[in-house]
Amino acid sequence: MKPSTIRYATAFTLKIPLIKPMLMAGVQITHAETFIVRLETHHGIVGWGENTAAPSHGGQSLDQMKNVFHHHIHALLIGQDSHCLSGISNLITQKFPQGNGAAAAIDMALYDLLGKELGVSACTLMGGRQRDQIPPLWLIGTKSVDSDIRETEKCLTLGYRFFKLKLGVKSLAEDIQSFLGMRKVLGDGIQICADANMGYTTEQAVEFLEGCKNANLAFLEQPLKKDNISGLKQICDLHLAPIGLDESITSTADMISAKGHGVSGVSLKTLKLGGISGVLQSAAVCNALNLEINLAGKIAETSIASAAVLQLSAALNNVNWGVSPSHLYLAEDIVDKPIQPINGMYSIPTAAGLGIEVNEDQLKRFLV
Repeated sequence: MKPSTIRYATAFTLKIPLIKPMLMAGVQITHAETFIVRLETHHGIVGWGENTAAPSHGGQSLDQMKNVFHHHIHALLIGQDSHCLSGISNLITQKFPQGNGAAAAIDMALYDLLGKELGVSACTLMGGRQRDQIPPLWLIGTKSVDSDIRETEKCLTLGYRFFKLKLGVKSLAEDIQSFLGMRKVLGDGIQICADANMGYTTEQAVEFLEGCKNANLAFLEQPLKKDNISGLKQICDLHLAPIGLDESITSTADMISAKGHGVSGVSLKTLKLGGISGVLQSAAVCNALNLEINLAGKIAETSIASAAVLQLSAALNNVNWGVSPSHLYLAEDIVDKPIQPINGMYSIPTAAGLGIEVNEDQLKRFLV
């Protein structure tokens, strides 16, 4: 195939309501704020990418991504050979280090674009498909113990087999009650992890771990603030449950440091690691360090970024700590056919590129 150059490059900022508010430590999320990139070649092939606003998770705000895209990156994209893929991403990152958020969305769009040009799914460009299906990790985060347990029961009947409890929304005692109640409902064979989103002190983290030590906690994610390294080492040394990090991980250097502190795994997100290319590089480091991987999207992304998460889940060696596409938390999506789990399992899209088709009229409804 002859090289294909990028003729048009456009970016949109969207605000899309969630089905219901998602509660996590210190915040209630009611809408997704997300940055969408559209690339088109002179052959008329279109690729889509996304990056959700997430300054607290190592990402950037909508304004930061929008401004650097329109004022700096846009002109660089026009005329680029789309077959260069991560070479374009690397060029953008080197020339505009302040544009890492927009670069992540562009990188994703390039995988979608090149996959469509070559007629292969994006996971083929990532090294090939290692699995055809993946069980999603479903988030539980409500205002009460009873509603946590009711939602767990409902999701169990839908076939979900991996759950994450959001901590720090209720009291510490209620967090423990919710976890123990979920375990009672789910039995011993279904995995449950918990995520404090930096909302615990060291003492609270220890108390939660002690309270749940006989309930088979798969892992506790980001219990402490990023700078509480002494506390992190302390709770890792207790060996009450594996400890994972999310907000603390924004580079491969962070992963190496985390391993030294006793951490057992990390959360990889396209939004903070440079898109698909950056997650692939990070996953290779995790494999070398024997770190478990949680592959996730922020609450909430559209089906564009969720499709990228699923494509990555097909290609990575290790996704033992769960995969979290987040588009089902949206009240509405911007694709015609959002990917749906069946009996608690996602089938990895096999269509070319990311495997989704964006409805541009629907997208325009949520512009900000």
